[in-house]
Amino acid sequence: MSLTRERIEGLAPDQASLAAALKLVKPAGWPVLAASTDAEVLWGECQGSGATPYRVVTAADGGGYKCSCPSRKFPCKHVLAVLWLRVDKPERFETASPPQWVEDWSARRRGTSSRPGKPRPEGDDAGAPPSLDAALADAATTAPADPKAAARAEAQRERIKAEREAAILAGLDELEHWIADQLNQGLADFATRAAAAGRTLSTRLVDAKAGGLAARLDQLGTELFRVGDERRADLAIERLGAMTLIASAYRHQDRLPAPLREDVRRTVGWSVRREELLADPSAPRASSVWIVAANLSEVQPDKIRRLETWLVNASNDISQPRAAVLVDFVPVSSGGAGFPFAPGEVIDGEVVFYPSAAPLRGLLASRKTSGAASWPRPLPGLAPALQDYAAKLAALPWLDRWPLLLSGVALRTAGKGALAIIDASGEAIAVERGQEDQLAPLLGLDDLSLLCLWDGRTAQVLAADTPLGRWHHED
Repeated sequence: MSLTRERIEGLAPDQASLAAALKLVKPAGWPVLAASTDAEVLWGECQGSGATPYRVVTAADGGGYKCSCPSRKFPCKHVLAVLWLRVDKPERFETASPPQWVEDWSARRRGTSSRPGKPRPEGDDAGAPPSLDAALADAATTAPADPKAAARAEAQRERIKAEREAAILAGLDELEHWIADQLNQGLADFATRAAAAGRTLSTRLVDAKAGGLAARLDQLGTELFRVGDERRADLAIERLGAMTLIASAYRHQDRLPAPLREDVRRTVGWSVRREELLADPSAPRASSVWIVAANLSEVQPDKIRRLETWLVNASNDISQPRAAVLVDFVPVSSGGAGFPFAPGEVIDGEVVFYPSAAPLRGLLASRKTSGAASWPRPLPGLAPALQDYAAKLAALPWLDRWPLLLSGVALRTAGKGALAIIDASGEAIAVERGQEDQLAPLLGLDDLSLLCLWDGRTAQVLAADTPLGRWHHED
């Protein structure tokens, strides 16, 4: 069955789905649109509100489909948009060999019939059949602008913003008083009381719209019990000191450089919408070939799963960022982690970084098909990477961790089952406890290139390029 507008209308579960799909029928929102060489399978990646795109694959006639979005409608708006684009703008589809995730879907689908669509409502709930023309007509009908209504809406936004600023400042007062109380009680047993002591304050910080600081407070108890007894007091002082510094920086943000001001506002809890970041001409950008180094998943105390996709810049241009991280958040109740890219994949695209004194987190603004890429070779040894970390820490004093891109190093045992990264000069840094079994295949190999996360004390190894091939962290 060939793909026609009538076919798309027949697949749509309702008119609202077609109206939603129309908003997505913009090639700029699809960094990837492709068709198989036999034109039987279409796939694409649609940039949603998160850092990573939704992946869509469909038979060319719409007889089968899959999308990584959480919609409960089948087919979802993303599938309908791909089909709509195929009908109206077929020249936008690149002819290419399907990537592995498309191949996997095709393999599962072979020998099975297409999934039937949901029945349309009947009786009082039944409406007119979904229509592309109706969706286009609705989109073309816009209400005239009302200057007075626009002015009232702007005034309301300013009032809400002012109220939030006041609430945050009040929350910072409570945080500073709480920290002073903890110091007065002493830090000898702080780890045992940290979670209970901070629970009420964390709730108040959330109410005060300072969710970023609330999250730091919620994580403090867990962090303290991850380290040995001998380190807990020092770590507690560091974390409490960082929160005090953030509170002070927020109060004096008008005196900070613009990138650091953006850092402190995001750290406290303000967010930047994807559309705003992509439209910001001052946001740092890097177009390059990126290697997916690792996927990390962490369940936060608020039952939200934080998904991190770590990228390594394959370019040896030292003026470009060496690494980037794409971050998404999904409810734990949604099930699987849902990472959009697998470790080892290669992305040819542009990353737009959030303005920062130490740019690292970003969004994938565009992407095109790419083949293999060589691992970059930075200056050998630990010293250059550690000097870069020191510079970033000076620029962003509450920096928790920073990626180190290393070359010419080796992994060695360091007694009591511990591991260390060592360079040719004999300089060494400790590897995070718990990675010993994972990293066993790398022991004994020389001239390694590594991507590590460094917190100033220990390194978590995310990926390695070795004479025998590449190794990627499995979360």
